[in-house]
Amino acid sequence: MSHEEKNTVLQIIIGIIINIWIVIEVRNLYENGLMDNANSIQIWADTIFWIVIFSIFIGIILSVFGTIVFSILETFIIGEADNNFIADERDKMIASTGHKITIFFSGAGFIILIIGLNYGYEIVDCLVVLMFGFSLGGLLGEFAKLTRYRLSI
Repeated sequence: MSHEEKNTVLQIIIGIIINIWIVIEVRNLYENGLMDNANSIQIWADTIFWIVIFSIFIGIILSVFGTIVFSILETFIIGEADNNFIADERDKMIASTGHKITIFFSGAGFIILIIGLNYGYEIVDCLVVLMFGFSLGGLLGEFAKLTRYRLSI
């Protein structure tokens, strides 16, 4: 498994963990009735802001830890670790595919936000949909990259 492929797997794992955390937190906001009052946008923004801040640090820590674990596992299974950290043209093309999918779903989330606002939905609900568009787009982009790596296309 190449270094870029291992990073993609790590990003998927990190993305799933963070997405689960976001779903739990947003669900708690709705269940506690905090998304129904006048300060709902501020409460949502504050919650998401802290999730993003912590996610950056958690992502860095998990990336470093995951890279070390992958190296140890490769050494035990194969006998040596892949120390080639150079990204070639194939890696750039695969990354481009992931970026396109991420942008597509992010854009779709924005379009849904505009349509929702046009039909009278609450702005905080539309912002939640936009956030999930970005989040889902990032995760699906990483899955597309992994699929391309695994299928060698």
